[in-house]
Amino acid sequence: MVSAANQEEAEKIADLAVRSRLAACASAIPTVRSTYWWEGKIVNDQEALIIMKTTSDKVIPLQEAIRTVHSYKVPEIIAISVEQGFQPYLDWVRSEVS
Repeated sequence: MVSAANQEEAEKIADLAVRSRLAACASAIPTVRSTYWWEGKIVNDQEALIIMKTTSDKVIPLQEAIRTVHSYKVPEIIAISVEQGFQPYLDWVRSEVS
């Protein structure tokens, strides 16, 4: 999962991830509301959220690629392990990032 400043940045990050074969798919949710502490104060921002599907061995290279184009000083880049899923889909993800 990666938050982005806006939909345009989300699309740029998603395109980079998929074109470079670091993610099989990137789904962008155009509007989420994020509330968080930043530099000593609470911030309430509208952002976009990208959910990328990849394999564990691609997480670090994907993170490094995202950091080259992300506008945030400290971008949210979170990996969540999949315990179970539809096996044909998981096989497709693996084949797309291989």
